[in-house]
Formats: sequence, C-alpha cells, structure tokens
Amino acid sequence: MALIAILASCKNEPDITPINPLAGLTKLKEGYAFGASAKVEIWGKKNLFMGYNSITVVLLDSLNLTDTIKDAHIHFMPEMTMGTGMMAMKHACPVENPKEEATNGVFPGAVAFIMPTSSDGAWTLDVMVHNHKYDKEGTASFAITVDNPTPSVMCVFTATSADTSKLVLSMVEPLAPNVGMNDIEFTLHRKESMMSWPADSTYTFVITPEMPSMGHGSPNNVNPVHVGNGHYKGKVNFTMTGEWKVNVAVQKDGNTISNNTFFTITF
Repeated sequence: MALIAILASCKNEPDITPINPLAGLTKLKEGYAFGASAKVEIWGKKNLFMGYNSITVVLLDSLNLTDTIKDAHIHFMPEMTMGTGMMAMKHACPVENPKEEATNGVFPGAVAFIMPTSSDGAWTLDVMVHNHKYDKEGTASFAITVDNPTPSVMCVFTATSADTSKLVLSMVEPLAPNVGMNDIEFTLHRKESMMSWPADSTYTFVITPEMPSMGHGSPNNVNPVHVGNGHYKGKVNFTMTGEWKVNVAVQKDGNTISNNTFFTITF
C-alpha cells in the first residue's frame, strides 16, 4: 500500500520543464559596459532588419561571468549616421526598453529600425546599463548591420493631415501565418524629433486583406485596436495559401491619413 501511495503521488506531480528564454534565438553581439561592471549579450533572430526587431539582452557580472544580472535598467540607443564630415546627419528610431527586472533571467525589448544599412548610412546600437547590484552605469556600443527584408514589414510615411506627422508602422504578427484566423499586430510610432520616436495610441486601423491573383478578399476580419505602448492587435482571415496583400488604412479622427499602406504576406 505504501508503494502504491508513493507511485500515485509521483504521477500527480506536475511535469515542470525549465523555460529557455533564448530558445530559437542567436547571439548577435557581445561586449562590455565597463562602468556598470557588466557584460552585455544581444540575442535575436538570425539578423537585424528594417522593421520591428525583438531583442533580448543577457547581462553577466563582468567580475564573475557565471553570475547573471537580473536587476538593472537598460536603455537602447540606436543611431544612424548618414553622410560624412560636415554633411553628416544622425537620427534614431523607435525603441521599447526592457523592464527593470529580468524575465526568466533575461531582458526582452525591441528596436524598430526605420532604414537599412547602406553605403550612405551606418547604424550603431548603444546599450546603457544601470547595474543595481553595484549602483553603477555604463554603456556597451555595437556596430550593427540592418538588412532590408523582402517583403517589407514596415511602412514609414507622412500623414496626409493637417499636422503632417511622420509615422512608423511596423508589422509584428503574423510571423507564421496559416489558413484561417491569424493574430495580426502592428506598432505605431510618431517622429517627435530626429532622436525621439514615441509610441502613439491615438490612431485607428481598418484592414482589408485581398488576394490579387484570385481577385477576392476574406470575411470576418477584426480591425486592430490599441492594447498599450503603441501596439495594436486584431485578427486577419486568410482563406487559402498564396500571396495576400493586407491593406491598412491608418485613421485619425475618422479620416484616413495614409496613402497605399499595405503589407504582403505569402505562405
């Protein structure tokens, strides 16, 4: 009876599998924020690209690299330099800085690069770290390459309205579309200055998917609505495989302020 009880209790124990927050990610860069006594690792997909990039930061104590830092302020500071000498110009892009406390031991955030690297423009990504363990600050600087994906996952445009705001619309989802209902997600940021691109929650969206090769659309789509921090979520219905064009009407006070804004999704 005792053996049966032990076996029964073992069967009732939950199967707890440790979460690997870096699963499916690649280490893109590593370096030191010397003033903060921290080694900085940047993890993401296989490459950085023009669009919304989820970026995960791993912080290690530079005095003991087996010790992971889990309590820190992290600020992303991307900067593109265009031209050289007296003609050089600099600008930043939208960012989502990680939360103060690590999630599963890492710091997830995002950067929405608004242009690809080119012969006329180069990107750097500075990662400022305030290490709470030692109450010290430092910055790790990385030279990075930003690719231009095909098809595009970002639209940068000027609003056709009185304020003529420059807006950055990034597609976050769907990453792996299927036939049927799919989550669709955008982020929207507004240019405040060359170095400031805050998230904006004051717009609305109307999505109209169409399949140009077949001459039809799809029913029951749900227009994205703001859910926080400039993120808008809805549903898009793909009724068959192939190439879809998702038209996105960006609206302000009921008026469409975007011209020919769309994303191409093929699966």
